[in-house]
Amino acid sequence: MISPSHSGDLPAQEWAVLERERIRFVLGLGRALHRYGTPAHRLEEALAIVCRRLSLTAQIVSTPTSLTVGFGEAAELRTAMMRLSGEELDLGKLAALDALADAVADRELAPADGLAKIQAIESAPPTWRPRWTMLMHAVTGAAFSVFFGAPLRLLPVAGVLGLTVGVMAALAGRRASTARALPLVAAFVAAFAAVAAAALVPGVSPSVLTISALIPILPGLTLTVAMTELATRNLVSGTARMMSAIIVLLELALGVAVGERVAFRLFDVAEVVVPSLPAWTQWVAVAVSSAALTVVCQAEKKALPWIVGACVVGYVGTRYGTVALGPELGVLGGSFALGVFINLYARVLDRPQQVVQVPAVIMLVPGSMGLRGIRSLLERDTLTGVETTFATLVVAMAIVAGLLMANAVVSPRRTL
Repeated sequence: MISPSHSGDLPAQEWAVLERERIRFVLGLGRALHRYGTPAHRLEEALAIVCRRLSLTAQIVSTPTSLTVGFGEAAELRTAMMRLSGEELDLGKLAALDALADAVADRELAPADGLAKIQAIESAPPTWRPRWTMLMHAVTGAAFSVFFGAPLRLLPVAGVLGLTVGVMAALAGRRASTARALPLVAAFVAAFAAVAAAALVPGVSPSVLTISALIPILPGLTLTVAMTELATRNLVSGTARMMSAIIVLLELALGVAVGERVAFRLFDVAEVVVPSLPAWTQWVAVAVSSAALTVVCQAEKKALPWIVGACVVGYVGTRYGTVALGPELGVLGGSFALGVFINLYARVLDRPQQVVQVPAVIMLVPGSMGLRGIRSLLERDTLTGVETTFATLVVAMAIVAGLLMANAVVSPRRTL
């Protein structure tokens, strides 16, 4: 690749062609990073660094549904605006894009070749096949039911419901119209099946089954990302993402309410309080759920031990933080410990921190609290609903604060 300092030796037409190739690469990289769920502040920083190293002047604005990049000086901007939608969580492809961006920015690969590789990454099959993803939904449902105090006989039922939601998510992902209806339909099916299971199996809690099955599609991560974008002054993107999370919560709460109401008319359920599993089982649940989330998030296989380690660090930090600061602010300790861990991971291994951060944050985010708050409001229990919803926002902000404090203490030296 020709260095910009040699541009004077090239004909103007040939130099213009090289510039167009660099612009096409930047736009292709931005589109791909946006597709795989990169937050606005990270996406803008990453593209700005790539542009600077490719000798391009650019102004970048990212929102959850669009990406706008203006190339050139302020008086002669050439603006490209892309309408984007349909984010998917694929940490393996995100890591591949990060390595590719470094290769092009370091002049090890021509921008035209880099653009071809971006297209190859996007069209490549996922790291984990759909049957593994669906199976890990079952494992996630069973593991998270342990955190909610479920007895042993509830775990297989929670796993079956999680598998059902996983199958529905896999089928819905094939068409945009069905994907939009997934939260509502999945919540209805999970709530109805949970009440039916409670009528057949003594001592089963329908609410625990429902929440456990819906964990992978709860918008807790979206809520936390929105709070992070607002905290980093990406106000448009943060506000839009916040409203998206609230809408999904409303859809889930409505689906759960309708599913439970229909099921309670058909089944007679007498909920019995039973002893929960011993405390040591939660450690097993942390390891199992973190491995399952590795598959659900399509992370690389070699990242598995780091993801499990990050989840354990976040869990331990949250437990000690809860003792010191209380249940709402205790997650601040967990997110700070997690932030230090993932930043060290990014510094030492020179890998994108998101690969480890996303699955670990999913275990910390308060999506289930938000769902309970919205359900309380729908049931006209206004006081409980407002209290729970406010607590959800406090927990989300505590997670963001912990991660920002960790960045101030140990810089990751990377943007992704």
